[in-house]
Amino acid sequence: MDASGGFAGALVFGKWKGRNVVRQLVIPANPHVQTQEDARNLVRAAGIAQHFANLEDDLKAGEALTDKARLIANTPASQAWNGFLVKSMIGKGDITATAAQAAWAALTAPQKTAWDDAADALTPPITAAYQTTVLGVAGAPLTSGNVFFLYESGLTAALGDAAPGVAPPVYA
Repeated sequence: MDASGGFAGALVFGKWKGRNVVRQLVIPANPHVQTQEDARNLVRAAGIAQHFANLEDDLKAGEALTDKARLIANTPASQAWNGFLVKSMIGKGDITATAAQAAWAALTAPQKTAWDDAADALTPPITAAYQTTVLGVAGAPLTSGNVFFLYESGLTAALGDAAPGVAPPVYA
């Protein structure tokens, strides 16, 4: 049996990956507190990383498959590869992203520039990530290199790749 749409203001029926599903209707409060903005900012950066992984066809040095192919091969059956990437980039309670940002902050300005240059040279390039602060006010964007660093940290969590260091990985 198929169903789609809401029922009694409490349930929502639909399809997910070809399967019929039902979930509770949730009406978001959409707060603009800093913790919510931080979560949105991480998801924006992860979206840029997904876009790169989905379109890139270069191989990271030492790898026989693209990042996307490696993610697909290692994604648990209950998840989609891109969701697995986001989960791996952010981590439970933001642990992966927080550690990655601390490691990024420890880099010197020339090292960060090297990551920015490497991100800009990728095909497709990894772009900067728009960021917001309290009440949705525009904040300083994450540089392309910072997003690339977060992406590589996510690959470390998802695939066991070496943790990103002072020099960005080479894709060719």
